[in-house]
Amino acid sequence: MPFPLLFIAIVSLFQFSIAGVAPEITTVQEGYNIIAKLPCLGCPFLVQDTSRGENESWTVRTDDNALLLNITLPYDSSYIELNGQRVWPAYSKLQKIYANQVVQDISDENLQAIISTGQLESSHETYSGGGYFGLSYSQSLRHIRNASAFIFQLDIIEIWSDLPPTPILHKLENPNQKMLELLLLQKPVMSALEPISSEIIKAELVSRGHHGKAQNKDQQVMHFLEWDSFGQKGTLTHYLSSWGSAMLNFLDSGIWALLAVIFGILLLFVLVCVICIFGCDFWQDDYSQAQHGKARGQRRRVRGDVEQGKVGFKSAEELGLLGRGRVVGLGKSD
Repeated sequence: MPFPLLFIAIVSLFQFSIAGVAPEITTVQEGYNIIAKLPCLGCPFLVQDTSRGENESWTVRTDDNALLLNITLPYDSSYIELNGQRVWPAYSKLQKIYANQVVQDISDENLQAIISTGQLESSHETYSGGGYFGLSYSQSLRHIRNASAFIFQLDIIEIWSDLPPTPILHKLENPNQKMLELLLLQKPVMSALEPISSEIIKAELVSRGHHGKAQNKDQQVMHFLEWDSFGQKGTLTHYLSSWGSAMLNFLDSGIWALLAVIFGILLLFVLVCVICIFGCDFWQDDYSQAQHGKARGQRRRVRGDVEQGKVGFKSAEELGLLGRGRVVGLGKSD
């Protein structure tokens, strides 16, 4: 090997050894912010050749890669954010989360550059050349008995990306695939006005089932393609949210849309009134209808007798006023 090439190789190797490979867990703020470099075993690595322009299509390359997970715990509240989205405590609407992809042996210097330039939550390629994926995940939170501490587990089960011409869906089924585990400790409350908050005591990547499989009641699963901004597709909540959003967008489109909605509300009100007035007999059963008809017939017959003068006066005997009592005289005895 010529001396110049040998010298360049030695210098490159020396620089790489100085920079070093970024660890699996990088602490940004002690107790409140960490970066996890989660190995994605068997996952396709997306690359884009930008040497001929930024509109080149994305291609798949076989390379060891990892997903960057930015875990944040705010100072004044007890909830966990993953790449800018709240994952715990989780409500009925789970969040859609994206994660950037990097090479497995990314240097600590390049990782610090990604952190400093704010590319952890952004949906575009990073300095490492990788793309981004939508995450399907399962999460669980367990309370440690006789302690004010919790164990939070996050397992990435599937990734999806539409960057290539054909969207990619890959399941993380490798038995050696790891997941993220956090040990959270609740901080003591000094006053009644102070909110309950926690801090991260320990963060590590562990094998699946490290503390046993989570119970179904403690585990929440989010499949990326089954959710959108309105919630889980096919549910009543999703239908109501999407319909309400469509109505608000329609109202915001102009004055004619507002007038159309007002006219529709008035028409609906009139229709309900008509149904209430003329539709009452429809909901009665046969017995109720028969009794109602009988009472109406009696009223009609009495009214006819009065009009024809057939109602006469009754005598005292008929009224039962005679022969019902005796008048007893009072006398004075000596």
